[in-house]
Amino acid sequence: MKPLNQKLLRDMISLKFQILSMAVLMACGTAILIASWSAYNSLFRAKEDYYKSHNFADIFIDVIRAPYSTLDKIHNIAGIESLESRIIMDGVIDLKDQTEPALARIVSITPDMRINLLHLRSGRWPEANPVHEVLVHESFANAHHLKPGDIFSVTIKSQKRRVQVAGIAISPEYIYALSAFAPFPDDKHFGIIWMLENELQDISGLEGAFNNIVLTVDDPSSIPQIKTSLDHILNSFGTVGAYGRESVVSHIFIQDEIRQQKSMSYVVPAVFILVAIFILQTVLHRLIHMHRAQIATLKSLGYRSWPISLHYLKLVTVILILGLIPGSLIANAIGQWYAVLYRQFYRFPAIHFQISDWSLFIGFAATFLPGWLVAFISLRSIFKLQPAEAMRPALASDVFSHGTFTNIKPSRMSTRATMSLRNIISRPLRASFSVIGLSAATAILINGSFWSDVVNYVVDIQFREANREDIEVRFLHPRKGDVAAELRRLPGVQLVETARVVGINLILRNIKKSTVVIGTDNSRMRQILNSQKELTSWTDSTLLVSRYFEKEFKMRVGDEVTIELSDKSHGPFKAHIGAFADDLVGVSVYAHKSQLHRWLNEQPCSDTAYLKIDPSQSQKIYLALKQAPEVLAVQVKRLLFESFNKVLSKMIKTFTMMLFAFALTITIAVLFNLSRISLSERAWEFASLKIIGFHEREIFNILYSEMGLLLILAILPGFALGYFLSFLSTHLIHSETLSFPLIVNPETYALAALSLIASYILIARFLLRSIKKINMTEALKARE
Repeated sequence: MKPLNQKLLRDMISLKFQILSMAVLMACGTAILIASWSAYNSLFRAKEDYYKSHNFADIFIDVIRAPYSTLDKIHNIAGIESLESRIIMDGVIDLKDQTEPALARIVSITPDMRINLLHLRSGRWPEANPVHEVLVHESFANAHHLKPGDIFSVTIKSQKRRVQVAGIAISPEYIYALSAFAPFPDDKHFGIIWMLENELQDISGLEGAFNNIVLTVDDPSSIPQIKTSLDHILNSFGTVGAYGRESVVSHIFIQDEIRQQKSMSYVVPAVFILVAIFILQTVLHRLIHMHRAQIATLKSLGYRSWPISLHYLKLVTVILILGLIPGSLIANAIGQWYAVLYRQFYRFPAIHFQISDWSLFIGFAATFLPGWLVAFISLRSIFKLQPAEAMRPALASDVFSHGTFTNIKPSRMSTRATMSLRNIISRPLRASFSVIGLSAATAILINGSFWSDVVNYVVDIQFREANREDIEVRFLHPRKGDVAAELRRLPGVQLVETARVVGINLILRNIKKSTVVIGTDNSRMRQILNSQKELTSWTDSTLLVSRYFEKEFKMRVGDEVTIELSDKSHGPFKAHIGAFADDLVGVSVYAHKSQLHRWLNEQPCSDTAYLKIDPSQSQKIYLALKQAPEVLAVQVKRLLFESFNKVLSKMIKTFTMMLFAFALTITIAVLFNLSRISLSERAWEFASLKIIGFHEREIFNILYSEMGLLLILAILPGFALGYFLSFLSTHLIHSETLSFPLIVNPETYALAALSLIASYILIARFLLRSIKKINMTEALKARE
């Protein structure tokens, strides 16, 4: 073995703990980076494969009722590849094992369907039967343990029908099954049902007609022109306009998840890897500084600078490899966990997590390029080092002998404090780097735990402050008269408020956005709050719109917008924007109910009611609402909260715990490296102190105080960096469907600081043992 390789082996053995800790840092960063990129690629590939294999539609259009004869005109539109008409209805599901009603979206199917093909999980295709045979979406079937052969009831247009499960299926149109009336998934109370077209025609009264069309196109660039042609043909049949897959709820959520996964795959890992690279640079710089005598000896023996530099480059490469290999293995474990979570949320025929070649390449590049770069920067000192100069001990810094500090020493400080402070001030650059490293670790701790604050805030606003009702009821048609009085007569109903909800297109300049306008009058149960949890007010004749419109479309207070009704039951009207609402979920437009009636030129009516109930009477109220023919959907807030807490909240908290564990590992590794480097550098100094009579505990206090001071200096910059990192995280995952506010509670800062202190206490034992092990003879001999 060559002499330099023997030296490499000896250095690796003597630095084994530092190498291990730096490898752990690198492994944390590369694991999250590779796992996030692979999860992004896996989800993206699963979606693309599913859409292609099951012919997901490019364009959708809803109408109130259109005859089949219009399909001939649509077929003549250039660029359409395939076209199918459908019937889509909403209904209420009545299950024996569930007292509260569940909402059903019933979609017609034909045996020869070609678009939005269903993927049968179990059972068979429905056949004509006195008891309507249906396919049930997998998420609803799993939530209720439904299987082929099971029978339940569905109320469609006030007609209660018994249906039998023929099979369990999924569809590319409902990868993410979400009700139009609920902001979060609730598989127990919302389900997709596919029924034979002729049977659904009989129930819905749409014989010889349809109310929905899906189509695919030859060329995606022709989609705008095809939409315009469709609107022109179907305008007289009550359509809000054709829309692409980008407006389908399931597709929006999948796209948001893919985009968020991609964004998060470089923000958090970047911080992890930067901290690891920073520590690597610090260790290498100090190692070269300590080895200056050895380097000088090698040079005097004829070794050139390049072979010596290559020796240290090999050492860096070993550390990087030791980080990359376990990082890849951990990434695979994290990715499998991601896949399990995705299977709970999204219904794909198959979703397989695998570490892609591209992810490995990114992980390799993100690990080795910065690692080698900092190595080359540190190795420059080897080329500058002259043998004669290097064989002398390095000159001590004279910073201590100047300035204010000299004037306050030593009368106002103990000797130990003076020594600690002197070491920090005499090496300001080194101390700054140490503070930066600890600040970055603090920032990651904050970023790893602030999501719990965000989730708690969303729960507080969404389920306690803004939505104070117990039950929300949607009616099939707008109800005139005193519907509130009817509901109040139900035993157990304590308070009732009503609203008018209308599907609209909001138009400003060239912007057209489909949403709903909610007509309400100073509701006590449905409160519209701003970001300070204060009630938002606006004038009677104006609209209150989501902040989303201000951020995305630059709308301003006073802008005049055009409102176009989805069902064309009334002509378009104009209104001014009066204020913005800080909605956390979805995009809405609010108006005063009486003003909405005037705009729509209609008598006072309501299609939505909010109920406050006596919990002891809830079962009776659920049964009464299930049997009411005009009830379209019932949403129980308690059950929705349980579903949110069970699925989304659990997922976010699990992710938070994983990130926090990584951050804590980094903090301990940073402190361990700092202490190890200080011990190696100052062995001669500590040995001298022992000889002149200092006790081991006193030497420990000098070094421990110095690290404690660096820790204190790092906390405030760490808080600021953590806040910025949290802002970046919420900004990158912001979407139309969910708007996460930046909430970092004082408890989160305190937790990060306590974690730092705990890590600091943890390394005290190691530090004391290391000081006891200092061999005075060897340390003093090395100095000579």
